Amino acid sequence: MLAINLKMESLSFKDVTKENLEEVLKLYNQNEINIYATGIDRQMSYQDINQKYLEVLVNSHEFFTGIFVSVPGSTESKMIGVIKGRIDYDNSEEAWISSVLIDSSFQKRGFGTKAVNSIIKMLKDTYDIKAVLIGILSGNIIGRDFWHKMGFSYIRTIEQYIKLNNKNEDFIIMKKDLKK
Repeated sequence: MLAINLKMESLSFKDVTKENLEEVLKLYNQNEINIYATGIDRQMSYQDINQKYLEVLVNSHEFFTGIFVSVPGSTESKMIGVIKGRIDYDNSEEAWISSVLIDSSFQKRGFGTKAVNSIIKMLKDTYDIKAVLIGILSGNIIGRDFWHKMGFSYIRTIEQYIKLNNKNEDFIIMKKDLKK
């Protein structure tokens, strides 16, 4: 696993561990919109999330990172989301973010934007990443708007990429070039 353990602004990032998997599973299963982050049209099981975790754990290019905020009046922190992705195997100057989930009670408060910007900055500064790509299913209107606001531009569409809820979904690839 590509380790991402850092503190930036009001957020801290810590690698997902086996002990976090139940908490991560709750995030993935929090609402029906999150199926767009999983690509499966049912609630994820513990076996599903454990399999995703094991796949990342054995791969030095992939990251699976919890997003944490400090609990006021405490030294504790609370996981409010996750970011999953990888540095491209064929082009080490590109990274892919495959999913970003923020707990619904923390959405629309800038945490997703801060988290993505922090991870992109770390990837650029530490690994000399020149571009970040994302893939998003066509039905994920909220996600498309989010990535567009984050400065990602349309690259191409893979038609009928996956069947989700008995509907064929296209896979839209977007990219953000990072300036020096």
